[in-house]
Amino acid sequence: MTIHFPLPGPGTPGPRYLALADAIEAAVRSGALPPGAALPTHRELAVAMGVTVGTVTRGYAEAARRGLVRGERGRGTFVGQEHEGFARLLDQGAPSAAPGPGPGAPPAAGPFPPPALAGAPGGAATPLDMGLTAAYQHLGPDLGRVLAHIARSPGLADLVGRHGARGLGRHREAGAAWARAYGCPARPADVLVTAGAQHALLVALGGLLGPGERVAVEHLTYPLVKPLAKRLRLHLVPVALDAHGLDPDALARACARQRVRALYVMPACQNPTTVHMPEYRRHEVVAVCRRFGLRIIEDDVYALTVDETLPPLAALAPELGCLVAATSKVLCDSLRVAFLRAPAADLPALEAAVEWTSWKAAPLMAEVFTQWLADGTVQRTIAANRAEAGARNALLAEVLGPDTCRARLTGYFAWLPLPRRWRAVEFAAEAARRGVVVAHGEHFAVGTAQAEQGVRLSLLGARTREALRHGLETLAGLLRL
Repeated sequence: MTIHFPLPGPGTPGPRYLALADAIEAAVRSGALPPGAALPTHRELAVAMGVTVGTVTRGYAEAARRGLVRGERGRGTFVGQEHEGFARLLDQGAPSAAPGPGPGAPPAAGPFPPPALAGAPGGAATPLDMGLTAAYQHLGPDLGRVLAHIARSPGLADLVGRHGARGLGRHREAGAAWARAYGCPARPADVLVTAGAQHALLVALGGLLGPGERVAVEHLTYPLVKPLAKRLRLHLVPVALDAHGLDPDALARACARQRVRALYVMPACQNPTTVHMPEYRRHEVVAVCRRFGLRIIEDDVYALTVDETLPPLAALAPELGCLVAATSKVLCDSLRVAFLRAPAADLPALEAAVEWTSWKAAPLMAEVFTQWLADGTVQRTIAANRAEAGARNALLAEVLGPDTCRARLTGYFAWLPLPRRWRAVEFAAEAARRGVVVAHGEHFAVGTAQAEQGVRLSLLGARTREALRHGLETLAGLLRL
């Protein structure tokens, strides 16, 4: 097959698969690859570039993530035609490395391929969103009630006054209590208020690490770690996962090969696999971190959605561990406040990072959470979401089979490993054409190793259980192909 666009040479800086995706994007921008154009097969391109088939596969997956191409089972890979990401490239010159979509973003972006809306469950005008994970929005707390209470509060003036980057004292008290709910001992003096979990992660990475330093991560991990690391010029070191979470021997080998400064990890309910790290494994991981002097950044936002309560790594190694105590994923998606529990020696650097990223978190957001925590709204909302998630996990087992997915009894999402005949990107694209949006595994993959082929299924995104059943039946039909 003739290749109609310039290929990156062996001297191109950076990973070859990213260079290939960049070359495809440049060709789409220039018109060298028009809409609907067929791309070479993985093997043809691998031979032409002098790389492995796996490198080409990852390059095509990255191009699909950017909204440039789509795979058609049994036919090949083609430049998109109606894809919104493709339209933005032509009309607006969108950047090539934009982070994945946030809540409310068009389903055509990131790991969520463009749906054929006519095939949406029930004939809906929009697809069924089983891609983005969050609490069930219809069980969200009463915002109007808490705002009215805050308006009558004698401390209202404090919310618009000047205060330090760490946050108001009563908000840090709430943050310490919230960190303790995660199982991590904390005092108000140990806590900073941040503008959500993503901001807390930016503060931890940017405050504790410098350009060029390495951070170990699970080889399937929270996707926004990748653009954060890129912007901070940090290098991510993928570490294997097994049935019990992060492999401590693999972590030790990675640290022995190269200087790793920190570990980013999700031990209680790993995203996207739902794996739960048992207590003995936590002690093994902490031992490796102490041996090599790794800072621990623990971002277990879904820990409170599941039954098992074990000490966080930050509690086992308080001198090394930062814990992100998040709120939005377990309460309501627009509550942009989180609390960062950190060792005393790290607090000045982290406070400085809050200042240079946002000056301070919005006190009103922190006050809303503080009020909800005090009056029991937080506890009631989490209990209601867990109950709804429990019913939906039972539905998942009924439709797809009890052993098909990796799931938790009250978890907000599940991991669906795919049969060998399916690649995750292709499965997600076909599901989207049938009106069901899922998150494919390439979105979570770090490094060049072949990631497990699977998709993450959000169970609380559907408005009703009937809509969820329809979506699950659609996926079950795909698995039977």
